[in-house]
Amino acid sequence: MKRKISYLKALVIVHGKSEKQMSKFIIQELRLPMTIESNHNGANPIQITSVMNVLNNTKMKNVRAFIKNYPRVEWDFKNKKIAEDFKIFIIMDTEDCTEKQRQDYINKEMFKGHWAYDYIVPIYNTPNLESVLSKSGIPFRKSGDERKTEYIKIFPTDGNVSKSDIIQISDFAKMLSKCKTTNLEEFPNFCLSCTNNEEDNKNFTNS
Repeated sequence: MKRKISYLKALVIVHGKSEKQMSKFIIQELRLPMTIESNHNGANPIQITSVMNVLNNTKMKNVRAFIKNYPRVEWDFKNKKIAEDFKIFIIMDTEDCTEKQRQDYINKEMFKGHWAYDYIVPIYNTPNLESVLSKSGIPFRKSGDERKTEYIKIFPTDGNVSKSDIIQISDFAKMLSKCKTTNLEEFPNFCLSCTNNEEDNKNFTNS
């Protein structure tokens, strides 16, 4: 029997280390074909003010470059474009930009004219992820190094995961949905919606 192709379901662009750790846990646990992009492994944050620099870099500046750098993305040959269900999630804090920049990011005005506009899902945490987690009643704690930003400790990424983590991800999304200062729940909900059709993706390696 011919093996089903494991198409790339989403590209996730993250603000920093906390967002990367959270995204990596969800993707790994659900064994989804998704790729995370960060700046120096999250050490140097990507801000809303610099998101367009990322989208206009050599890997993403046009469809041809994108297909070359992300070859597992599904191509719709009939309509000559990337498949409609592909997503580019951008997970950002909103504390380091003006109110207009924040609104332009949230309502996608910022992305008008970019070839990937229809695929982009802007995720916002106002003012930041740690504040959103606190408001949602989700426990987290600081790393021991006070010189560094706070890191989420509820998402282990050492490979020691269990079936109960799927329930944790679902509960995580439900708790986030009650917070008025984020739409972060859209990311785990999308990931959970992909799991039913991803039996062939267990051996997919995420970057």
